[in-house]
Amino acid sequence: MRRSLAAVPLALAAFLQAGCAPPAVTAPTSVVATLSPATRTPPSATPAASTPPLSTAPSASPEVTPNPVGFAFAAEDVLAYYAGVGYACSDATPSTEAVGYTVRTCERVNLTGRTLTAGFVTDPGGALGNAFASVRAKEGENVLDPIAVLDPLSGFLGAMLGSDRGGAQVEWLAGHIGDVFAETSDGGLRIATYTASEQDHSVIYVELANQAYLAAPRPSGL
Repeated sequence: MRRSLAAVPLALAAFLQAGCAPPAVTAPTSVVATLSPATRTPPSATPAASTPPLSTAPSASPEVTPNPVGFAFAAEDVLAYYAGVGYACSDATPSTEAVGYTVRTCERVNLTGRTLTAGFVTDPGGALGNAFASVRAKEGENVLDPIAVLDPLSGFLGAMLGSDRGGAQVEWLAGHIGDVFAETSDGGLRIATYTASEQDHSVIYVELANQAYLAAPRPSGL
């Protein structure tokens, strides 16, 4: 179901302001696809300039109905939202995980000095197949407190799933954030949260993927 580019960012802002702040350059190796924490490659990140808090985002939204299964909103709508709240977003580059897919990442540094990243992987038609978000520790912080980073990662789930489905998965995330690896599913999507590695807890991720993305072949030579 298509929604207007103007309406959807307002709907996302309304959900995030209601209870969750949003998250913040290469995409991580798809852990949802491999289900093997040991093979993960955490993303590199270059801090962007700090931006105003989301209290400046619009508080009212028109009637918008998210998709009941899969990703709730179109990729361009979610990208427009993150760009609108101060994230610096990259151009599209070919995915290293799935043939025919492209990746765009958005990043900023929050007021605590932690780097927030959100990534969006789309198929040749522009539809979301995979999305990920991470929080990276600030300088001198070797281990992230999972509770301290729950808000941005919960907000990302809301942006991907809509308020009703996102709310249910936020409860799941609250019980597993900081785990080396944990997985669940919702509406045809596989959802995972994980740390950079078993030894490295300076980055915490959330990732979602649909079946088409998971079934796509990897590029040759990678």
